Amino acid sequence: MAQKMKTLTSSEARQGFSALLGAIKVEPVGITKDNKKVAVLITDTRYQELARIENVLYAAAADLAIKEGFAPKEEVDELLNALTTDK
Repeated sequence: MAQKMKTLTSSEARQGFSALLGAIKVEPVGITKDNKKVAVLITDTRYQELARIENVLYAAAADLAIKEGFAPKEEVDELLNALTTDK
């Protein structure tokens, strides 16, 4: 279950940017503009963790596609390489 995170308006985030950088060390902080959610700020460490998890999920989905016959291994390998290669 998702927890309710601290939320700031874009103006509040801009005015207190240094404090905002400190706050994201504890938890993600949501940013709103015109009463709409527009962003979530997280630490770079957390971002890297999420990117690794995403890569694991892509690999698992690719393996399943190959096993179920939905895509040939060579095609899946090419797609995964394109998704995970730094540009």
